[in-house]
Amino acid sequence: MNWGQLLFEKASSKQLGHFYILETSLSPDVAYEKLLEFVTQFIKDYFQKIDHLKQNSSNLLDYPDVFMMGNLPEYQDKKDPNYVVSDAEAMIRYFEFRPVQGSRKFAVIPEGHKLTNQVANKCLKLLEEPNGNSTIFLLNPRGQKLLDTIQSRGLTLRISFQKEKTANSNWTSFIQKSATQNLADFIESNQKTDFDVAHWTQEWATWEAEHPEDINAKQAVIDWLKNLQELETFHQPSATKWTLFYGVLKLYVFNRLSR
Repeated sequence: MNWGQLLFEKASSKQLGHFYILETSLSPDVAYEKLLEFVTQFIKDYFQKIDHLKQNSSNLLDYPDVFMMGNLPEYQDKKDPNYVVSDAEAMIRYFEFRPVQGSRKFAVIPEGHKLTNQVANKCLKLLEEPNGNSTIFLLNPRGQKLLDTIQSRGLTLRISFQKEKTANSNWTSFIQKSATQNLADFIESNQKTDFDVAHWTQEWATWEAEHPEDINAKQAVIDWLKNLQELETFHQPSATKWTLFYGVLKLYVFNRLSR
């Protein structure tokens, strides 16, 4: 039985918790979509199978009894911002009213790493004390350590997903292209994409887990992760990260494409 089924059983027996933190081992770009998909499906099932509502939409914002943090104009107008205090205030106001259609109100915080101390402090009472029939899902797609005040108030669920068949093909395409490039072309092309070094590092780690035959490469992943963490800690430029990443790929990956 998976977490979706267990949560639904809890909901059916009126034992659903108030605050859940959802994580997964998938890479961050995939994790966000999969965790949001998981929560969306659970909430839809709740409304349809428990509250017997006829509404069926793939967009949670179409449901009046669902609040999505980060949906305010002052948040959306910024580029990759942290949540703002007005987001927290809006969620608090939202829970002050009874459900419009169903028996329970839901809120989703899609990216937990964007909760600043100021925003978190505004939410603490709400996260700790249920306001009527309510459940809050906080998604942590990056798997980062959350603020202690947040982590201690929620029940953390680590959601497992079947690996997407296209995941390896994306990594393979990246490596095949990279192996044909010199260093300058590699840096230039990758700095223009939406995927940073950390993304492809995670893809590499996942790929190595499926290819246990090369012990040296596995150790290289571990060493590179430590190196990358230091580079990010000291705010090294992206070109430096791509340069060093190209070096380790050339040593441990490019020559294994035909295996």
